[in-house]
Amino acid sequence: MTVMSASLSETRYVRSGGERDVVACLIRTAAEAGVRADPISIINFYVALKSTPLVILTGLAQSGKIALVQSVSRVLSGGDPLCCQMMIGHARWASQTRHVALFAEAQTRLNADKIFALIDEAWQPENTERVFIACLTRIGQAELAGFFSEVAFQLRHGQIMRLPSAHLTEPIPYPPNLFLIGTLDDFQPVEFDADLLLQTTVIRWPALEIGPAADTRRSAAVPHGENAFLSACIRSAAAARLKLYRLLCGRTQAIGSLLQVEDVLKQHAVELPAVARHKAVVYLANAWSKDGIGLFDPAPRSNLAIATDLTMAQTVLPFVGEAIRHSTALRSELIAALNGRFPRAVAYLKSLYEVSERGRPVNSDAV
Repeated sequence: MTVMSASLSETRYVRSGGERDVVACLIRTAAEAGVRADPISIINFYVALKSTPLVILTGLAQSGKIALVQSVSRVLSGGDPLCCQMMIGHARWASQTRHVALFAEAQTRLNADKIFALIDEAWQPENTERVFIACLTRIGQAELAGFFSEVAFQLRHGQIMRLPSAHLTEPIPYPPNLFLIGTLDDFQPVEFDADLLLQTTVIRWPALEIGPAADTRRSAAVPHGENAFLSACIRSAAAARLKLYRLLCGRTQAIGSLLQVEDVLKQHAVELPAVARHKAVVYLANAWSKDGIGLFDPAPRSNLAIATDLTMAQTVLPFVGEAIRHSTALRSELIAALNGRFPRAVAYLKSLYEVSERGRPVNSDAV
């Protein structure tokens, strides 16, 4: 979708106040930065940040992923460089030197030190209602493992003790107002390990290219936007279920489609981890503002359908992506169950088929 269409879509957000103002401003600011993406994709990134402390944007190079992160920082904190650290992820520049390993290690250590410094700042009493962002751009396999899988594993207990090239003497709590973001160019969706998926939302960024940027100096933080964002973040599955029950008046359609997917998986002896269900419910709850207005669409039914499609594609199915990739029968049944209702989830399933067709072995039921 073009920048113009993104700008037109913001009109239904601008008068509602609170998070809706934040979302409207984010759509506008991203468009001004040259991000060529539909509003749903931009809002999805915002909802993902509400749901998990770690987010990875994966897609084509030069498609606006970095500009999107900078837009979020601009909207929430006015682009304060002390609150948003944009860091070189993979030190490709070191390959132009005579000491590749030495300089790559120096880059890793610098990134780790910056993240620990942000953790310290985020915990300061005067900063607990501020948003802090650490963004590693154009990461590679080493950063994916060290800064994301390893951190996600530690955050199962809400604490962090080590980063690549840096180790504390004892674990410290991870601040709820710090968000670790990575941008990844041209990466397949099936390679993410279970540890990473525990605390991370992996978004397949759909934009193809970034357009010319407008004068972003006009963009400013939304008044009280940080507070509106942080106070609306839900990370607990229990709190999420309570919010959904209240919003949907106890109706079960919020999990009906998830249960249908689980039934198909069970028929093929594939178990969906409980954490996948919990993450899905948390994402669904965060798709509504604190005052109960849908962020994707003001109509509750439409907002629920969009949010369910997105969380199916980037939360539920990736946990069992390897099993789906190795079984054409399972993949076909899931596509049949979801087709016509959840296009993003179906697109993810079809992408797994494309990976298999590129020469990876499949089981006997897949031929």
